[in-house]
Parts: sequence; C-alpha cells; structure tokens
Amino acid sequence: MRLKLKTKKEAVIIRIAVAFMFTVLLIPMAVMAMILLNPVCSRAQMPDRHMEGHMGDGMGNSMKTAEDKNAKKNHAAGAWHIKEAEAAGVKVKVTYRNPGKSNAPVFEVALDTHSVDLDQYSLSEVAVLRDDSGREFKAAQVSAAGSGHHREALLEFKDADVSTLKSVELVVKGVAGVDERVFRFETVKRPAK
Repeated sequence: MRLKLKTKKEAVIIRIAVAFMFTVLLIPMAVMAMILLNPVCSRAQMPDRHMEGHMGDGMGNSMKTAEDKNAKKNHAAGAWHIKEAEAAGVKVKVTYRNPGKSNAPVFEVALDTHSVDLDQYSLSEVAVLRDDSGREFKAAQVSAAGSGHHREALLEFKDADVSTLKSVELVVKGVAGVDERVFRFETVKRPAK
C-alpha cells in the first residue's frame, strides 16, 4: 500500500514539474523565437524604421525617400519588387506580387500613417497601373484589410498585358493631398545573384 502511495506522489510531482517547465520556460521561449525570427515583421527592426521618418539621419539632415534609402538593401536582399515612399505623413509600400507573369499583374499596396484618416480612400480607386505608352488600367480589388491609420489591399489589373513591356508603374493618386506617387517596376524577374 505504501509503495502505491509513493508512486502516485512521484507521478503528481513529475506532472507538476513538466507543466511548470512547459508554461514557464518553453512557451515564452517559443513566443520570443517567433517574434524575433518572423521575416514579415521583425520586432527588432520596427523601432528603427519607424523613427527614421521622424528623426532624419540624426545629423540634422532630412532623409531621402524610403525608396532611395532602401534601394541598395532591397536589391541585395532580392527585394527589388518592393518599393516604398513617404510624403505628407503617409507611407506607401507597394509589392509586385507576380513579376514575370504577362497577364493580370498583382500588387499589394499598404498605407501607413499617424496623422491621416485613411478610411476615406478606396485603394482600388486611387491606384492605377500605367504602361510605357502612358495607358492606365484600373484595379480590381482582390482583398482589403485594416482601417483608420493602417490600410492594405491586394489589387489585380486584369486588363493589363505586360508581356511586351520592360517596366510598369503603379501610381497612387490623391492620397493625403499628393497628386501622384509613382512606383516603377521591371516586369521580368531578375536572376538571383
């Protein structure tokens, strides 16, 4: 009888120890690893990128556009299909989702601000695709998310055939009083270096 009681106590102690280790040690470590290793939104990089728009280069000089600042870094990382620009307190980030495809180019457009209500803009209405000859194509919105100061949408240009073009421009018109923000993209994928 005494042996069974000792075994039950040992089993309870082992269960408690395992539960303690799991909740106190493993879960926080797993959460921290996911935060730090997430390639989409690394928390370690967010404060620096956020503050660049407010502080300039720290020497009293204003920074160049985000596209100019990140051009070398983006090209080296293979991110030539991502462009950013900031004006009038609104940061616009455009990602060419299917470069190399000739029909129906798809772009992800994200707007981010701390001062402008972005709910007044429909991204499928303010964004157009412009080809080499100046023709403009309207977007069909595939999906949208966010509200207020953070908006994004996936836009598809079904009528645009880019098979004969070397580049296209995604143009965002009239957001926060800026007539046009132009993002030029090559239509063919670059070979990996």
